[in-house]
Amino acid sequence: MEAPAGTFIAQMRDGAIQLPPMLLAWCRAQSWTLFHFRVAGEDQVIMLPVLAEDSDSRFQASLGSDGTLWIPADIRAMVDLHGQSVMLRVEGGGISIYLRKVFDTLGFRPRY
Repeated sequence: MEAPAGTFIAQMRDGAIQLPPMLLAWCRAQSWTLFHFRVAGEDQVIMLPVLAEDSDSRFQASLGSDGTLWIPADIRAMVDLHGQSVMLRVEGGGISIYLRKVFDTLGFRPRY
């Protein structure tokens, strides 16, 4: 399965992000179930999968069967990520989460 192209809107609630169906299907096809996070800037967090060859790596979150992924509180606090819509893009070996306030700055247009 090819990585989905484009930008997707997702909702953050109670510290968890709900992956859109297309991204959830792609993560499952890639066996991406464990993730760790990297803050890339004040408006961006990158979700990086923990792959089989990274089995000794620690993970911070696991993908729920319903497509939710809890993001640790310390990561959310670094970028002021709370109950809001965010933009998701598959890029650079992970999934970037962009805060909605950068929507126009980056020129992303969501896929509905």
